[in-house]
Amino acid sequence: MKRLALLLTVIMIFSVLITGCQSSSTAATDPTGSDSTKREDVIVYCEGVWKTLDPHDSGAYVDMYLFNQMFESLTIIDDAGNVNPALAKEWSASDDGLTYTLKLEEGVKFHNGEELKASDVVYSYNKAMKNANMISYTNMIDNIEAVDDYTINIKLKYVYASFLANTAEVMIVNEKFCNENGELIREQACGTGPYKLVSFDMNTETKMTRFDDYRLGPASIKDVTFKVITEATTAMVSFEAGELDFAMCYNPSSFAGLEASGKFNTKLCPTLHTAYILLNNTKAPFDSILVRQALNYAADKETMISVAYEGLAVPSKLLAAENSFGVDFSDAVDYTYDLEKAKELLAEAGYPNGLDLGIMTLLPGYHEKIAQIFQQSLADIGCKLELQKSETTVSDASAGNYTISSMGGGYTNDFAYNSRYYTESGIGSGNMSFYSNKRVDELFAIADSTLDNAKRKEYYREVISIITEEAPLIPIFHKQIPYVWNKELNAVPHLSSGRPWYIYEWSWN
Repeated sequence: MKRLALLLTVIMIFSVLITGCQSSSTAATDPTGSDSTKREDVIVYCEGVWKTLDPHDSGAYVDMYLFNQMFESLTIIDDAGNVNPALAKEWSASDDGLTYTLKLEEGVKFHNGEELKASDVVYSYNKAMKNANMISYTNMIDNIEAVDDYTINIKLKYVYASFLANTAEVMIVNEKFCNENGELIREQACGTGPYKLVSFDMNTETKMTRFDDYRLGPASIKDVTFKVITEATTAMVSFEAGELDFAMCYNPSSFAGLEASGKFNTKLCPTLHTAYILLNNTKAPFDSILVRQALNYAADKETMISVAYEGLAVPSKLLAAENSFGVDFSDAVDYTYDLEKAKELLAEAGYPNGLDLGIMTLLPGYHEKIAQIFQQSLADIGCKLELQKSETTVSDASAGNYTISSMGGGYTNDFAYNSRYYTESGIGSGNMSFYSNKRVDELFAIADSTLDNAKRKEYYREVISIITEEAPLIPIFHKQIPYVWNKELNAVPHLSSGRPWYIYEWSWN
């Protein structure tokens, strides 16, 4: 009996211990099933101050980092350039290509609890169409109307083949919230995205928290802090000290050290941005195709990449790369670095002893190093080039008040966007070379009105053949962005300059 009593006592004690352990484990488990030992916050570096929280009033990358977490658009573009559903679940185009009908996801909530309706989309587009920052994405729209609560029709002024890609650029806002808050929407936000605003100080810090009613389910990471650090070296010191979890590394030297240490996750991502040298095609000697071709052969792009951008870029042939729809270099002229070829072309153009190319105006930063390398190569073929820093480089280029200038510009996942750089309609804005070719204008126009993608590619291939032959400017390199992040953080950088990451995709180990 004593043995039995002892055995029963041991069993009771063991049962209590097991029950206690189970209770403790249950209390430590998040009801959503997430591991409570994981971090629930992340701190992200931003390289500049913010302008606004109004997603239609800025195209600045630092502002878009915030927009991407709080707002959504009708569609979203993946890294391969494909248009995928977002707030719109499906769509169709009329036979004439002038009307698009889009069906919205039902039951989608804004951060203020309001349900997304077609009227919010109509309001958002009408608002965006009035803003200069959105004109590239909306100027082909004639009108937009709500068919019912979850259906909209967008009518175009003319057929525009890449219109659906543009719908990924217009963020949808809540009509009621905007009407109630007026100008305050520059410092407040109400979208349908996975994170909602907690606080916003445009000069220092922005905080967000998880939106639990997000249409795709709650994010893994609960709280997000964006910290502004305008000096790149200081930012990397903060990152190494553990004060930041994720950063775009704008100091290439720092990136090399961080990558070599093996202590952090690192990745080089292509961007949609090109560094290039502008040539004013309306001014001698750059009105000569032969001279422009010669200067393209005189650009030592590999050295420029190595010295000016510390190897973190790839040579460019155009103001777009193969990661854009329609870019095909099979018929393009490839200007490899060849000073002998450059001298031959200059001689053919009537300058056997070289020439004075005048003053090259400069953008700051790495553009100055690009210009210095170019200056030396030109000296080797008898050409003189004076370099001059200027605070009005971009405005002077837009007005045509220059002869040769450094420049940088973005592109999109569709080559149609490049019409702004190479057509007469873009002169004074994107087309700062003042390049003009009627056949190029015609081909872009035909491609824009063609819904058959195979035919569009054919038209663009001819465009690329012509513009690389006539060399209106000198493409130098496509930037790559170095990312660094905490070893325990599962982050997913993407190739796009404006939409490089979505924190919704991230999680902690």
